[in-house]
Amino acid sequence: MGEKEQHHSLNLLIAKAQRERCCMRPFWDTDIKVVARRVRQGSIVRVHRGLYAVKEYWERLDPLEQVRHIMRSLGRWHEQWVFCGASAAIMHGLECSYRQSRPIHVAVGKSRRAKNQATIRYHALTDSDAVVIDGVKVTSIQRTLVDCAAMMPLRYALSPIDAALRQGRVSKELLLAYVDSLPMLRDRERVRAVLAMGDGRSENGGESECRAVLQEMGFPVHRLQVEFPCRAHPGRVHRVDFLWVREDGTLVAGELDGVCKFMDPSMTSGRAVKQVVDAERERQECLRRSGVDTVRMYYSDLDNPQVLTRRLEEARVPRRMPGT
Repeated sequence: MGEKEQHHSLNLLIAKAQRERCCMRPFWDTDIKVVARRVRQGSIVRVHRGLYAVKEYWERLDPLEQVRHIMRSLGRWHEQWVFCGASAAIMHGLECSYRQSRPIHVAVGKSRRAKNQATIRYHALTDSDAVVIDGVKVTSIQRTLVDCAAMMPLRYALSPIDAALRQGRVSKELLLAYVDSLPMLRDRERVRAVLAMGDGRSENGGESECRAVLQEMGFPVHRLQVEFPCRAHPGRVHRVDFLWVREDGTLVAGELDGVCKFMDPSMTSGRAVKQVVDAERERQECLRRSGVDTVRMYYSDLDNPQVLTRRLEEARVPRRMPGT
């Protein structure tokens, strides 16, 4: 087969993969050689063992959609596989931290011996309770959330749980009943406690992570998404992410901020950064006049609990001491 035919064959493979939202898996020697050359040239990237994508196309995808592309491909390659944990949560369309998106998690029977790899983790689940999403076998949403609670640190487990509750995909009562129905489950009480923390009022994954970190630091949030009337504009309200009530009855609100809040057009309504900053300052002053102090937190603070602890203590956020 000549060079021209090689390119034609590969172009068909690329078009098919992108149309089906999958990765390329070249089979024929001629395609494999062309792909290898283009990987060296930088126009194609290897995204998983045996799987490839056009670099420009791949880099336009959200990291979670990149994982879905890989899972769709692996699901066709290994028809018996059932994806679980964070991988299943991503396929269900639930919020999941990019930090938990790799490796891919696969459920296998307890009788099957499977050696973990850098890109694949196998989990012995006898009751994977599989469903099919987009042609891919994954654990049911209830089983997925149970596994997230069991496999992931609290900081990351809470995001998919909150998302499922917020989207109305499952109720907390049904979720807790499902946990009790599983005949064999390690750390059942811990899993149950993590699921019980789920709250559909959490607006996004960042807030869920923050709430989990605050819980582990000893600053459990008292109330979420509390609204206060705007004193400058009657009829408007100011909604705070978190709210604590101090022992003396005074209030302190927690706000999780990120760069997107000031730079992302979808969140700034087309306003300039200065306008957004001024509006935030006015909002905080309005809350102060309502008797609400404010402590601001940033996503990067979640990786530095010592700095965050000092800020919370300075704001007199109520703290639960160990053992209480």
